[in-house]
Amino acid sequence: MDQLLALRMLLEVAETGGFSKAAQRLGIATSSVTRTMDALESSLGAALLTRTSRRVTLADTGTANV
Repeated sequence: MDQLLALRMLLEVAETGGFSKAAQRLGIATSSVTRTMDALESSLGAALLTRTSRRVTLADTGTANV
């Protein structure tokens, strides 16, 4: 996993509040953003994002790392 790209995706998700909007800004598929965020959280062993049905926000751990 390209960690710089993953961090850029994390910032976009945090700024836009969603995977779809972040993917649009980055010009990639939403599924790529979702999979990369899952892989980043898995590699760090911590949840960086709080997901709801309407919005994605940074978790406390995500806030500390950004």
